[in-house]
Amino acid sequence: MDDRDEEGTPLGGIDAEIKELLGLFDVPAFARRGQDLEYSLARLRLRSGRVRDGMLDMVRLRLRQWAALADGPGADSFVFHGSIAGLWPLAGAEPPRWATRTASLRKLRGVARDLIASIERFNRRWLDHLDGLDLTSINRQVDDYNRYYLLEKECSLGSARLAARHFVPKARVTLDELRDELPPLPVPALKS
Repeated sequence: MDDRDEEGTPLGGIDAEIKELLGLFDVPAFARRGQDLEYSLARLRLRSGRVRDGMLDMVRLRLRQWAALADGPGADSFVFHGSIAGLWPLAGAEPPRWATRTASLRKLRGVARDLIASIERFNRRWLDHLDGLDLTSINRQVDDYNRYYLLEKECSLGSARLAARHFVPKARVTLDELRDELPPLPVPALKS
């Protein structure tokens, strides 16, 4: 009995043909390098955003408490030097549901002090978290991308000129950049 299929190809050759066919559709090394870097950068930002979001829970609670005692955004002028309206979007809080009438000044000041303490605690914890991030691994990926991407692309395309088209080196990730993207909250000042 012969080890050939209906078309006359040896059965052992089918495996090699499939591997060759799969190899034709594999992503080139330069593309994988770019995808891996983009995935790592997105994962860093997503993870940092999740950590920051989790740290903001108490600030959101204090903002809800403030809204439950104040009859609108103008009530902050009784207690704070400036408006605190910008805190809701910065903290990712739901829009406030204002009270029907403003509570006493003593209650407003108590919640205002709690809000300030929560913001200061959040800022301290958030900045400590950012300072503790080790960016060595991701910056090594950025350096490797900048160093090898063009070479791998040139090997794949066979042309240095084509490989260099649209290439923009990536900047290293810095803590300042992350602080700008995911900043601490401004601390409102109490009136005396």
